[in-house]
Amino acid sequence: MKTFMNSKLFLYGMIPVCSLCWGFSFLGTKVTLDQLDTVQLLAMRWTIAALIFLVLAACKVIHVRFRGKHLKWVILTGLLQPCVYSLFETNGIHLTTASESSIFIATIPLAVLIIGELFFHKETSRKTKISIVIAFIGVVICVAFSPDFSLGGKSLGYLLLTGAVLTGALYSYASSKSSEEYNSIETTFTIAVLGCIWFNALSFSMGYGIRGYIACMTDFKLFAGVLFLGVCCSCLCYLIFNHVLAKLPTVIATNLISNGTTAIGVLAGCLLGGDAFGWYTVVGVGLTITGICMSSLEEK
Repeated sequence: MKTFMNSKLFLYGMIPVCSLCWGFSFLGTKVTLDQLDTVQLLAMRWTIAALIFLVLAACKVIHVRFRGKHLKWVILTGLLQPCVYSLFETNGIHLTTASESSIFIATIPLAVLIIGELFFHKETSRKTKISIVIAFIGVVICVAFSPDFSLGGKSLGYLLLTGAVLTGALYSYASSKSSEEYNSIETTFTIAVLGCIWFNALSFSMGYGIRGYIACMTDFKLFAGVLFLGVCCSCLCYLIFNHVLAKLPTVIATNLISNGTTAIGVLAGCLLGGDAFGWYTVVGVGLTITGICMSSLEEK
């Protein structure tokens, strides 16, 4: 079973699952933020994820071991994601559209490439660099030519999403480094628990108390949205992402998942969220998918 989970067939099979859930997370976040504050949503989302892992650990379905291991990288991973990243991303989504925010997140592989070469001395093939640049051009076309694009009106939202991109890139390297001592379950367990503690502390300090939890109990649509974000996006997706980061090169893993997420996020925003759609969407998403295919073939 362990051999199969480390195989290329399993890794590439799980990437579309992760991209699908995270792609719809932009729309799910927009819907839930109509009734909740950012911190309330993040507190409930990561509480659900933490409870799942704590119950599984208590029932010995999963095993987490920290004794005798260095905590530096796994703690840094949890602080970067979700404690810092989620604040940037969720507030950025709230101030922009679902499709714009998903397109911005597609630049994470580019940030991973730049940070890797500047600070970690990572070597990347020419073909991989070209594939990431192609995907980035797709991002620019989707955002710049959209009728909703406005630097003046959404500058704070774009700035926050840029912060999410940089944090996401640093998280990818921290998670990859953490995987030298911790498996994907232990890493995801750590970020879920840290996220739960951090965002609930923020929520209570801001005076929200348990109002968000009460609201979920009285509104099925809101409850379903928070449950989807907590179970699928915070729990399942990070298990997959951390596992893929441990087994594939960091640049390749982030390129495949981030750009796959973007393509689905844009389509979900346009078809279900009422976001603008035009030639720029088709061309931009087409270039993004081209970049995904090129990097995938390079890895194979």
